Amino acid sequence: MADTEYKRLIETAKERAVFGFLALSQRALQDTDRNVAQLLGAATSGVGQSALMGVRHFIRQDGNRFVRKVDSLFRVYLERALQTMYVDMRAGMRQLSADELSLIDDESVTQQIEVGRLTTRLRDANEEVIGRLNVMIAMLNGQREAKERENPFRPYLLARCIYEAVRELSPDEAKSRILFDHLANGIAQHLPGYYNSLREVFEQAGLNGKFAPKPSRASHYQRYFGAPPEHVNLPLHLRSHIVPGLQRMMHALQQPGGLGADTGLEDEPTDVHEFIRRMVTPSRSGIQGEDGSAPGRKPSSLNPVAAQLKRFQQQAASGDDGLDGGSGQPNALFNIREKLNLDVASPMDRMTIDVVAMLFSFILDDEQIPLELRRRIGRLQIPVLKAAIIDPGLLQQEDHPVRQLLNRVSSAAVGADPQNEQGQALLQEIDRIADAVLAGFDADLSIFTGLLGEFEQFLLDFATRDDDRSMRGVEAVEAAEKISVLRANIMKALCDVLLPLNIDKRISDVIIHVWPHVLAHALWKDGENRVASDDAESYFRSCRSILPKLIWSIQLKTSPDDRAALIRMLPSLVKQIAKAFEIIGLQEAESREVMDLLIEMHSRVLRYTGKQGDVPPSLDDLQLMFSRMVFNWDRVSWGNDDPPAIRDDVMEEVMARYQLNPVLSFGGSMASASPADREFLAQTYLLGTRVELRAPDGSGRQAQLIWISTHRSLYLFKRDGDGELVIYSYASLLDSLRDGSLVPVEYAPVFERAVDSLLFRADKVKDGVIL
Repeated sequence: MADTEYKRLIETAKERAVFGFLALSQRALQDTDRNVAQLLGAATSGVGQSALMGVRHFIRQDGNRFVRKVDSLFRVYLERALQTMYVDMRAGMRQLSADELSLIDDESVTQQIEVGRLTTRLRDANEEVIGRLNVMIAMLNGQREAKERENPFRPYLLARCIYEAVRELSPDEAKSRILFDHLANGIAQHLPGYYNSLREVFEQAGLNGKFAPKPSRASHYQRYFGAPPEHVNLPLHLRSHIVPGLQRMMHALQQPGGLGADTGLEDEPTDVHEFIRRMVTPSRSGIQGEDGSAPGRKPSSLNPVAAQLKRFQQQAASGDDGLDGGSGQPNALFNIREKLNLDVASPMDRMTIDVVAMLFSFILDDEQIPLELRRRIGRLQIPVLKAAIIDPGLLQQEDHPVRQLLNRVSSAAVGADPQNEQGQALLQEIDRIADAVLAGFDADLSIFTGLLGEFEQFLLDFATRDDDRSMRGVEAVEAAEKISVLRANIMKALCDVLLPLNIDKRISDVIIHVWPHVLAHALWKDGENRVASDDAESYFRSCRSILPKLIWSIQLKTSPDDRAALIRMLPSLVKQIAKAFEIIGLQEAESREVMDLLIEMHSRVLRYTGKQGDVPPSLDDLQLMFSRMVFNWDRVSWGNDDPPAIRDDVMEEVMARYQLNPVLSFGGSMASASPADREFLAQTYLLGTRVELRAPDGSGRQAQLIWISTHRSLYLFKRDGDGELVIYSYASLLDSLRDGSLVPVEYAPVFERAVDSLLFRADKVKDGVIL
């Protein structure tokens, strides 16, 4: 590339990056303002409200200064990065003298940690596009190896600018942390558009940077928190299956016009690794037809390979398949391949057969699953292959029902002992599912969805069977979450009612801070007593009825009749308020403070003989307003994306009520969680997931996830051996995964582990030789 063209391209990319990051920062600031406003409505503590108000004040007062500061920092760092890309100006350790070395202060360490966390999140937001950009920058500089640290547009610079601008303009620690976490969420959400815009600059100049990401162990660690390293040498019993399969795929790819016409790709893959990667990643990777299906495939009802597999499936269902390993061990699919008439199969169908067969080789060799259970799981080989032929999305979609069922069954089998009663029950359930699939699966994939639901119910029953403590734990976490959600919802409803009434702030503060607890606990009592909230005997209805009388009682009375009515009401009102305070166990000092306030206000009302000002609502009007506040213990809704926050005092009270003493792991910052975190937990942490709980001394003990609360705020684990219950909040679970104090036994579901292993092996194919 000519020097002038190089400079023009770099200058264009620089302008696009500066303008794009400025817009990105503004959008993130707007998102933060909106999110903080929503959190303010749900905040339950004075400290939390104060910090959120401080963040909102900063955005309103100093938002423009922040954007200008970010823009200034980014211009400086980008210019420096452009000057040093692929120019090694970093001093090596041998070039440093002792005088140049110093201790790193706490602020520097904190910056490295926070910037590093945000950098990882930004990279994960659009990993493939950033990878392509790394390759393009390397090609632009005549390099053969792409290095992200040499990319002047790398996520690290963005993260550093955001962090430094926040720390400089908002020195308050609590406020700056909340602000930084929310800005990180906003930046990550809008990042794909930013990097796609930069990529277009280079692609328009002819740099298409073909990027075939290798299945790095580091990237899987970021996603699954703990992938083990691969063995370099393939075991002999696997090599006899994997090597021939890869060789057949290599041969097909090398045929002139053979596979290219079937894929319809402009840049058809020339190596096995790239082709398999496209087969097993989402359909946007390129191997698809106009209707979203794999090209070259006939409709499922006419697919000749699927029709042949039906016969083998029927034989397996009858227990007389005539194949070695038909019971699942070793792999039966390679034997079946030899018996299929592949002359009628498309090249893509032949590829699918090989890929699925190789994947099952890894699945059936997975030592995390006991051998006897692997054999049972292996009975699903033929149906899974047939499903992949019928629907290519199976290989590309992690949430495909066939994959989900296979993964859930396999995860439940990890660590199980087929010799004990629990292991036998699991073995029988897997057999039941395999029998149902073999007998009932024709072309309708909904059978897998139905069986997945049945297996989820089995796991729930299986984890809590004959275990009173676990059942009480399930009920307790549901109660704690319901109380927390009801408190937040009731507080919002009370604010809506009280705002237009303009009552004395001291009483409105009492109502806002105390009555959500009272009404939530009243609903809890109603739920335990099986009483509907609108029933005459309902605690909730009784406690709600206090509020209109309380508000009416502090309004000035100009009529002798109203004063007389107030005098008659006060004794019973005071008793009702005291009883409501007893429901939540309000401290005596706090209760007395409220009662003293009411005595003072009621005395003033009774002494008042002046004229009527604005006419306040009547008691009937107030009762009508509050009667519209309708809540039900059995139907609790939560409208926010983030799970509800569970207060420690609620958790402790609920556990005491259920006579439980679990290990509680709370804390963590909800603000640091992202939509990607929610998706990760929803897809990865399912009932039956096994983890290792690691103590500070390095020792560990395995546990199983036996319940997730309805709105995913609480995760209930049962430890192996002593059966101790361990409860994590949503935020603390994420923090424990990050710091390594909780590690999943499976670094990824079994199908994804097999895909990872196959890609790793395919990457060892060099110049037609399988290493």
